[in-house]
Amino acid sequence: MNKIHLQTIAEKEAKELFSLINRNKERLARYFPLTLKKNEKIGSTINYLKELTQKTKKKEIYALGIYSQQVLIGMMFVKNIDWRVPKCELGYFIDKAYEGKGIMSIAIDESIKYCFENLKMEKIFLRIGTENIASKRVAEKKGFELEGILRREFRLETKELVDVEYYGILKTPPKNS
Repeated sequence: MNKIHLQTIAEKEAKELFSLINRNKERLARYFPLTLKKNEKIGSTINYLKELTQKTKKKEIYALGIYSQQVLIGMMFVKNIDWRVPKCELGYFIDKAYEGKGIMSIAIDESIKYCFENLKMEKIFLRIGTENIASKRVAEKKGFELEGILRREFRLETKELVDVEYYGILKTPPKNS
C-alpha cells in the first residue's frame, strides 16, 4: 500500500482541495454541507483555506490533508475543541477512489497520535450518522466506544435533523471505581 501521511493543508493547495471536493460533491453533501458551500469556486476555496489557517493559529481547528504519494486524497479535521477538558472531535472524508483500502484507518491512527501526543487531548470523539456503517466499523476497530446516540443532533443539507452516534476514545483508560 502507498505511504499515507497527514499534514496541515496549505493555502497553496487550493486547486488540489477544490478538485478533491468537486470530485466528491455527491458524497460530501450529506455530512459536509458547509465545506461544500465554502468551496463552490476556486476563489472560495482560497478564502476557505485562509480561514482555516487563521483558525489553526487560534487553536480552534486543525485541518490536515490526507496524502498518498504527495497527492491530496482526503481531509481530517480536528474540531470542536474544548481546551478545558481537553477534548476534540475528528471529522474526515476521503476521495471515493481511495475508499475501502484501509487508508482511513491509517489516517485515524495518525490523528489519534497527533491529538494525544501533540495537542495533549484527554479525549477524542466522533459523531457518526446512524446509517454510516463503514465509519462506525472503522471507529470501533480503532478503539472508539459507543457512548450514546444524540437525537436530532445534526442538520443535513436537506434541513432534516438526524440522530448521530457518539463515539469516544480516552488517552488513558478510566480507573475502575
